[in-house]
Amino acid sequence: MSVTKEFAVKIDTELSSWHDKRWTVTSKILDAEDSIRFYAKHYPNRVEEIKNKIAELKEQYAKIQAEIKKLDAIYDQDPWTRAFLVINSNGHVHSSMDCNTCFPTTRYNWLVQYSNDDENTIVEDAGQDACTICYPSAPAEVLNRPSRIVTADKIAKAQAKAERDAKKAARVAKEKANAPTASGEFLIYKEGKWTRVIKTERSAIIEWADLQWKIKKEIVTHYYNGEAHSAESIQEQKDEKAFAQEIADLIARNLAEKHGVSFDQELKILNNKYQKRRNQ
Repeated sequence: MSVTKEFAVKIDTELSSWHDKRWTVTSKILDAEDSIRFYAKHYPNRVEEIKNKIAELKEQYAKIQAEIKKLDAIYDQDPWTRAFLVINSNGHVHSSMDCNTCFPTTRYNWLVQYSNDDENTIVEDAGQDACTICYPSAPAEVLNRPSRIVTADKIAKAQAKAERDAKKAARVAKEKANAPTASGEFLIYKEGKWTRVIKTERSAIIEWADLQWKIKKEIVTHYYNGEAHSAESIQEQKDEKAFAQEIADLIARNLAEKHGVSFDQELKILNNKYQKRRNQ
């Protein structure tokens, strides 16, 4: 019979799915067989349960093998070209799963999009990933080119990266929109040996309001017993008030620039919010 591209892709897509199922069931059988020794030693009452599980898995395996055999029979009637990419970081593209450079445990990504394609097309796209055993006549200039093959795995990785990049861009845009500065940057200042970071406009407004207590606080010149504070203590209080005023003005200037208003207008806005907060 004359095999069409559509027919070859359909059969190979089904086969690929059955091969994946066989791999999964085989892995489960091996894991269960490995665990029998452990259960026999520590949980002997569960050994029979594991044996039953293995029997069920082997039944599944037999059914899968039967489906693979049916589809293999269709292929054997009039074989077509195929391409298989070994699943690892530097896997090659092979024309079958029987290449002597591979092993029984080798896993493949079945490139069904190339089923029934001309071998030159496969080699051209595989480039440096083309197996020189499977494709001995591949030109050297082709084998030196990067692969152009796009797999579902590569697409998924690209989509995942695009989603991560989009989320990051959205997060950065939100941070810039909420930032207390016109540039969208955080407002950073030093307080002694500490570096203070104000990340949002809301936290800047709260910080400005909290600073008012220090700014409006009266300088204490005497203790409760009437004893006078030292000159150093009084200066320290003055320095604290001055620094609080400096930071409050820094916040107000940056918010004014962001809102496109004057410094005095921004102070009125901040004072109104401060009074409302106090009256709550």
